[in-house]
Amino acid sequence: MRRTISNATWAEIRTAYASGIGLREIARNIGLPEGTVLARAKRESWTQQIESSKALAKRECVPLAVTPVEAVAMSMRQRGERHVERIAGASERAVDHIETMDGPEILNSVDEIEKLDKVARRTFGLDDIPPSGYFTLNNLRIDSLNVEIQDKP
Repeated sequence: MRRTISNATWAEIRTAYASGIGLREIARNIGLPEGTVLARAKRESWTQQIESSKALAKRECVPLAVTPVEAVAMSMRQRGERHVERIAGASERAVDHIETMDGPEILNSVDEIEKLDKVARRTFGLDDIPPSGYFTLNNLRIDSLNVEIQDKP
């Protein structure tokens, strides 16, 4: 007479096997033929599935090399560095343009030049360290240039 083994029993057998008990020992303990248990385990690839699950669980326990917060911080720093490079390039081009201007044209553009100077100093980290031997437009005395200032139209 052939005995039917319930799905619940097979689940218990598989759980016992996953916990490290040998298939032959399990079969002996519950009174099943060893061949029946071994055949089912082979047919359903219990060994490969259990090994894959163990490997996956082991990988999940390993801490990440970089935490999500660190990844965001690195991305933001990289974006900031790219922004500084772009602003530095724009500042360089603006200074090249200013150098082509004549005196009165420069004086009429003082507000825009000061804004550019402020951005460039912040970009290049010059706000904290005043350069020695140089002057800024803030310190330049217009009356000493003997230049006529034209009003903007």
